[in-house]
Amino acid sequence: MNLYITGTPLGNLNDMTYRAVETLKSADVILCEDTRTTRKLTNHFEITTPLRAYHDFNKFETEDRIIEEMHEGKVFALVTDAGMPVVSDPGYELVRRMQKESLGFTVVPGASAFTLALVLSGISSFEFTFFGFLPKSQAKRKEKLKEIMFHSHTSVVYESPHKLKETIKQMSEVSPDREMSISRELTKKFEQNVRGRADELLNMLGDEIPLKGEFVIVIEGYQEDEIVSDIPINEHVGKFIEDGMKPKQAIKMVAEMRGLKKQEVYDAYHK
Repeated sequence: MNLYITGTPLGNLNDMTYRAVETLKSADVILCEDTRTTRKLTNHFEITTPLRAYHDFNKFETEDRIIEEMHEGKVFALVTDAGMPVVSDPGYELVRRMQKESLGFTVVPGASAFTLALVLSGISSFEFTFFGFLPKSQAKRKEKLKEIMFHSHTSVVYESPHKLKETIKQMSEVSPDREMSISRELTKKFEQNVRGRADELLNMLGDEIPLKGEFVIVIEGYQEDEIVSDIPINEHVGKFIEDGMKPKQAIKMVAEMRGLKKQEVYDAYHK
């Protein structure tokens, strides 16, 4: 193998697996987001493997060198600051390049914050969508939040402490009664998981729920009050648009809910 995509603890170092320790010890180089963060981990487990920065700002300029060294026989381990690499973190581009060049890679499994939060939420997990971090642009962010709040399956979102209150506020404005869960500091000393209505959780932020740590929000799927099979498709799309959704999103949502192709819904709406 040329690359081991290695999961590391979210916060509690006791969650580090034996296989992960051995993998990091035996690799020639550890690729990591922040060498200072990963060095705390390697020092704790007495891992002396050299560290090399690989993150969103240098991934493309360092990729050629990494691939060249792999062809020469070097073995790399890829880690993130916490949890599973590639999930809402850089790495998939490197995997695609390796696939193209027939280089070997595998995963050394570890914790992922969104799966832990989903399990702890008490919200249905039979079907869910992981949205990761929301867009930075305010306009795109509002658009994505509306999509999430009208999504028919459970949704999972990552959020930072300084944006959490505004995010929950916008969710509450769309659907104050929607059930959701907020998790923070997963696996750490001050781990917290709170489930309730959107408006209830909004009032708890900054008090019962301190705005510290990284957050995972789990949102119950949108439940259509009416029996959709009895509503004409164009009216169904129109209802979502009245609620503030863009036509393209509304068409996609109706197609998902009715099990139809988007083109069928598009044609029905425009006719």
